This record gives sequence, structure tokens and C-alpha cells, in this order.
Amino acid sequence: MRKYVYFVFLTLILCIVLTACGSGGKPSSEAEKSGSKEPEKTEETKIEDQGESEKQDSENAFEVATSIEEIIEQGAGEYAGTAYNKAVVHRALDENSFQDKDSFQVYSHLLSLMSEADQFKEYYDFTKNFNPEIETVLSETPGGMTLDDGQQVSGTANIAILLDSSGSMAQKVGSKSKMEQAKEAINQFVASMPEEANISLRVYGHEGSNADSDKELSCKSTEMVYDLKPYKKAEFEESLNQFQPTGWTPIAKSIAETKKDFENMDSNSQNIIYIVSDGVETCDGDPVQEAKKLHDSNIKAVVNIIGFDVNSEGQKQLLEVAKAGGGNFETVNSADDFKRVWEKERVRLYNEWSSWRARNFNDVSREQTDKKNELYGKRTDFMNLTYDEESRLKEAVTYLNNNEQISDEVKSEVRSMIEQRQDILAKLKEEYNALIETVDEGGDNLKDAIKEKGDEMKDKYGR
Repeated sequence: MRKYVYFVFLTLILCIVLTACGSGGKPSSEAEKSGSKEPEKTEETKIEDQGESEKQDSENAFEVATSIEEIIEQGAGEYAGTAYNKAVVHRALDENSFQDKDSFQVYSHLLSLMSEADQFKEYYDFTKNFNPEIETVLSETPGGMTLDDGQQVSGTANIAILLDSSGSMAQKVGSKSKMEQAKEAINQFVASMPEEANISLRVYGHEGSNADSDKELSCKSTEMVYDLKPYKKAEFEESLNQFQPTGWTPIAKSIAETKKDFENMDSNSQNIIYIVSDGVETCDGDPVQEAKKLHDSNIKAVVNIIGFDVNSEGQKQLLEVAKAGGGNFETVNSADDFKRVWEKERVRLYNEWSSWRARNFNDVSREQTDKKNELYGKRTDFMNLTYDEESRLKEAVTYLNNNEQISDEVKSEVRSMIEQRQDILAKLKEEYNALIETVDEGGDNLKDAIKEKGDEMKDKYGR
């Protein structure tokens, strides 16, 4: 009986102990120990998992591109540019396992480390924004012109000749009258002007006579007998020969009328007046004031005077007219003197054309050279960058293969992808070559046109 009671007592004690263990929250079975739920992750574990996920997304972004635009869109690798360090890249590769990855995954991972896409974009954008056209603005020429390639050169010369047709021009100097010699000299002069120049011929004092009774009529007489336009030999000569010297000398009125002639022309034109006269104003006008008004106006014409057999009083007044008009005064006493004046003008034009040719040729050459050098420099830097990226990628492939992270087959496939990428990038080099060719062609064509026109005009004035 006592043994039975003792056994019951022990049994109760054991139940109490087991019950206490269960109420303490500890697993009561092997199934409870293993549990059906995973243990909660710490904050550190969560950060590691997030980083691994982002890294995987980054690798997935570097797929096999088929164009340079796609390469650029993928962005730069973690160790691109100056951030590249072979040892650092090797350590980054050691932190990953590549044995279970195919060639595309390996290639993508390498690009996520070493792609130079951001720098490629700079060189790509440069080709799109670069202007290969020659932008040098050619300076005004003596007389203006249009180049063979159609480029307009600003400034067409307007040359107005004012010829005194007063009665005194009928006087003979040597075997010919002043008028005959003046006409011959004028003909030779205008024939040597640039083809693009506008020529006009205005006469004054060609109506009535030099008698007092005809003064009012003659002093009102000034007429443009050849409109301001390009020189046509037959038409100009006909205009020049249709009048004879008869009347008074309204120089001031003729200058005022010429101002009106120029007002309808291009404001950028070079406006030049040559007044051929054998005497002073005889119609009570003020040629000095009119010349100054013309020269100071927005027309900015230059008034040159050629005095034919003029006395000292006449020379004084005509010199003042030329000064007020910003021009020169020349006095001639014979046909040879006339030729000498026009010869000086011819030499001046020859020298100006020589200077124009050299100056503009050099300016175009300078711009052409500068643009080509810039393109050459950018192209070289771009090709060096592609070479650096290719070398680094291939070095990493070799490193993985040597460390038995990838097979020879994967190595070969990844290298092939890298070379395909270089073939795509090489197309940008072709863009640089095309720009260089455009600069070369445009510059050479313009220089040829400048040289040809300059030589043509030098030949014309050098005869």
C-alpha cells in the first residue's frame, strides 16, 4: 500500500514539472523546434538583401546593345573613368560567384563595373552639336562680288562719275578738247572696274549755253545719262557720247542729285564719286556744303575731284570740296595726266584685291585648321577611351577564367560580345571622319573661290 502511494506521488510530481516546462514558452516537441515560419530578419540582413537585389537590377540593365544610343542609355559602370583600379575590380569580382552564370550574365556584370557610357555620351553629343560649315564672313571687296559657290560678299561698289559739260570743257589741250580727253579717260577707267560694281554717269551744264541769258536753264541742268547699274560697254559709250560741252557749272546741284541716286542703293555699299571738272562752281551753289552733307550722311559717300587744267582759284575750291567729301583732289593738265590718275586708281584696286585675297584666304584656312584639329583631338580621345574600356573588360574576363570562375567557352563568348560592342562604338569614329571631310571640303572650296576671284581681279588690274 505504501509502495502504491509513493508511486502515485512521483507521478504527480512529474506531471507538474512537465506542465511547468510547457508554460515557459519552450518547444514541447521536435516539430515545434523546427517551426513552419522563418525567423525574423535583422536590419543588417535586410540591407544586405536590398543591396544584392539592386546589384542584380544593375547587372540586368547592361544587356547586349545594338547601337551606340543603347550603349549610352545603359549608363556608366561603378569603376568607370578615373575610378578604375584593377585590384579593386578584382576584389569586386572575387566577392561574386560566376560559375553558375552564363556568358550574358557575366558580360552584363562586367559592364556594370567598367562601362564608360557616360563619357561616350559626351563624344556622341559633340558630333551632333558640332557645326562643320565654314563660318568666316568674308570682308568687303573693292567693288563687291559673288563667289563661284554663290556666297555673296557684302558691299557692292557704287561708282558715280560726274562730268562737267560746261562750255569751257570745249577748250583744247594739245590736239584734243578737254571733253574728248575726259571721255577717253573715263571710258578706260570704267572698263577696268569690277563686273559687279554699279556705274553711273551724270552730266551737268550740258543744256543752254554759257551766256548769261542761259544761266538759269544751264544751272538747272544735271542729268543721269547712265543709270547706276553694272557696266555695259556699248551702252555706256553711247551715253557718254550723246552730249557736248555748252553751259555753266552747277557742281553743288549735281552732288545733291547724286545723293538721291545713292539713297535707293544697298546701305552696305561702298559709294564713290569722281567729279571731273575744269573749273569752280558758277551757279551760286555751295559744293563744299553739299559734299560734306553727302559724306556725313548714312550713305557715307567719298567725293573725289579730278580738276582738268584748273587755275589756282579753281584748285583751291575743288580741294575744299574733296576734303569735305572725305576724298582726294587730283589736278590734270593733259590726257596723259588723266591716265595717270586712273592708273593710280587701278594700282590701288590691284593692291586692295591682293590684300583681300590674302586676308580672307588666311582667315578661312585658320578656321578650317582649328575645326579639324578640334575634331582630330576629340576623335583620338574617344578612340583611346574605347580602347581603355575594351582592355579592362578583356582583362577582367581573363582574370575570371584564370581563377576558374568561368569556362573557356564562356570566356570566348564574352570576349566576342566585347568586340561587338567595340564595332558599334567605332561607328562614332566614322561620324568624326565625316565631319572632318565636310570641314575639309567646305574650306577648300571657299579658299579656291577666293583664290580664283582674287587672281582674276589682280590680273584685270595688273594689265
